[in-house]
Amino acid sequence: MAKDMSLTFLYDLYGELLSPRQREIFEGYYADDLSLSELSEAYGITRQGVLQNIRSAEHKLQETEKKLKLSQTVLRNRRRAEQIETLAQLIAKQGNAAGVQIAYLARQIQEDS
Repeated sequence: MAKDMSLTFLYDLYGELLSPRQREIFEGYYADDLSLSELSEAYGITRQGVLQNIRSAEHKLQETEKKLKLSQTVLRNRRRAEQIETLAQLIAKQGNAAGVQIAYLARQIQEDS
């Protein structure tokens, strides 16, 4: 089964909407790189049960993104913050102290998103 690593970004955004068991299995599979067999053994369920949990979690994350489109907003805001930081650095190089403050705020926006 091929992993779609873009789902980890959706998990960061919407993971709290999953059940605790779905979160644990999703993290085990995607973050800890555990196999279906390893997860099956750890949770005392069949490999098919593990796969169903993963697929269900993936589906919920994708459906939530379709409705909310939050990832698009986050990525767009990150790009804008990067552009602001670049411009602020240019301002700062010209000796303007405001550029340093702007660059700092842009970095904070990037870290928060």
